[in-house]
Amino acid sequence: MTLGVVKRSEQEFADWLAEEWGFLSGLAMFDDEPVDLEPYQVSFLRNRSRFRWITKSRQVGFSFVFALEALARCHLREKHTAVFVSYNLEDAKEKILTARQVHEELPLAYQKRLVVDSKTELAFESNGMHKRQSRILSNPSKAPRGKRGDVYLDELAHYVTDREVYRGSTALILRGNGQLTGCSTPLGRRGIFWEIATEEIRKYPHHRRQEVPWWLSRFFCIDPKRAAAEAPSMTTEERVATFGKPAIVEQFDSLALEDFQQELECSFVDESYSYYPYDLILPNTTDELVLAEDFIDIPEPEGRVVAGFDVGRTRDRSELAVFEETSGRFTCRLLRTYAEAPFAEQEADLRRLLEVLPVARLSIDRSGIGMNLAENLARDFPQVIPENFTNEAKERWATDFKITLQRREVSLPRNRDLVAQVHSIKKRMLPSGKVAFDAERTSRGGHADRFWAIALACQRERAGARGGGGMEIGVRVIG
Repeated sequence: MTLGVVKRSEQEFADWLAEEWGFLSGLAMFDDEPVDLEPYQVSFLRNRSRFRWITKSRQVGFSFVFALEALARCHLREKHTAVFVSYNLEDAKEKILTARQVHEELPLAYQKRLVVDSKTELAFESNGMHKRQSRILSNPSKAPRGKRGDVYLDELAHYVTDREVYRGSTALILRGNGQLTGCSTPLGRRGIFWEIATEEIRKYPHHRRQEVPWWLSRFFCIDPKRAAAEAPSMTTEERVATFGKPAIVEQFDSLALEDFQQELECSFVDESYSYYPYDLILPNTTDELVLAEDFIDIPEPEGRVVAGFDVGRTRDRSELAVFEETSGRFTCRLLRTYAEAPFAEQEADLRRLLEVLPVARLSIDRSGIGMNLAENLARDFPQVIPENFTNEAKERWATDFKITLQRREVSLPRNRDLVAQVHSIKKRMLPSGKVAFDAERTSRGGHADRFWAIALACQRERAGARGGGGMEIGVRVIG
């Protein structure tokens, strides 16, 4: 939907360009196309509240509009500072890249000179006699210090130290006219973002809230205007069937219902049924961990290399997880997905893994269709341990992994989809009285296959297991 604006006079046009949304709508280009803002993006740009709080669907363009607003203010004001705080370093760099690209495509008459150009900072020099500088700074999820101006906390709910980052950011707008923007998709009923967005614990009267589910975006919805009025009263299934474009229908088919509602419908999902709460998972993730693309790219290990392989069934994907274990600590080195790959191809790749790396243990699912693959590898490689996926075995692996998380003895990449898979595991009681651990199956994406590969790799090795050693020590898990 293009927002058409008719200006009656030269002064009206100048006044329009002096507003961020007018400057961007009238002058900005991206990928050689005029910037075409969504109505909810314009509403955000016109929001002058000191505290802006946005609960949003994924992929609705807020990281993009943050970069645009910061760039516009750097050009419309003599001296301005915008500070982005992002979920990880990759996202932080992406905002700078977007701002730089839009700047390059501005008309030269409106373009300030770029005097600092790095992956995490841009600085523009004013055209006035004082040559003042405006800056855009972008950082991963750490509390910004010493820079007064606008602060954007993008995907705040997903930060490990969310409360600390929010607390440190408020001081940056204490003096001056800066705005603090908190924006995120939900991540459970926890953390400072949830507290402010819902006000279920206490009121935050100075925060102006905005909610943007998928059906307000023209990229996902066939009729956003009608959906804005009708979709809120529908069930998720009805909304998707009535208004969803193919991309949304595919996401609905690929995610468990509660995951779809959290990722795309601004729903704060109750965590009480997850065996791994977000507050347990997030401290074990790091932005500094870079995974290898291939086995030969893994650095020379200082500890033991251990791996887990979950064999995909008809609709699932096979997953490989490779870790380096050093003094009881597991560091993820490689994660690989085999989507619809023939078993011969999977076996060949695992043989290459075992030949290239000094693997001390490869735990592999031998249940069902994985039996031949496991037996073939175990016959030729003594470090391959075939595993039966029984409820008792899955309980042991899930418990081991929870202990490892509680002790913060695992390093995982800071990846949203990976965190979601671990969080999806639920503990439930069967009619027989036994315990089962599993995730809700989706029609396309399997059910936490990557989690089980990781749990296999990071399990505690019991005495008597081929390739394992040491005594078995009983540990009680709280929670």
